[in-house]
Amino acid sequence: MVKICGFSHAAVRVTDVEQSKNFYENVLGLKQLPRPNFNFGGAWYAVGDKAIHLIASQKRTGIDPLGPHLAIDVEDFEATKSALTAIGIEFLEAKTTIAGHQLWVLDPDGNTVELRTDK
Repeated sequence: MVKICGFSHAAVRVTDVEQSKNFYENVLGLKQLPRPNFNFGGAWYAVGDKAIHLIASQKRTGIDPLGPHLAIDVEDFEATKSALTAIGIEFLEAKTTIAGHQLWVLDPDGNTVELRTDK
């Protein structure tokens, strides 16, 4: 079983970053957060001590790290991978200095869930 230790962020797909930034800043009044220099467009916004990530991307099929997703912090990245493998859950993996260690899985309805740690 995966051991969850917190909620990180929710991500939404956007097609026009500037138009979306205008909405999140000027309609919702959210404050933009610093964002790493990824190779795709977007913006991050503070919602209390959590965040909304806007991600510029086109719709894909299957596990889609750039699509709408929930991001949940896990206690132990390697133990999480082992637990998913043991029960036959397919995942995509990324380990970066920019965003930490991440796994993406699909829930039973095809929603993407990111399991992540900064450690």
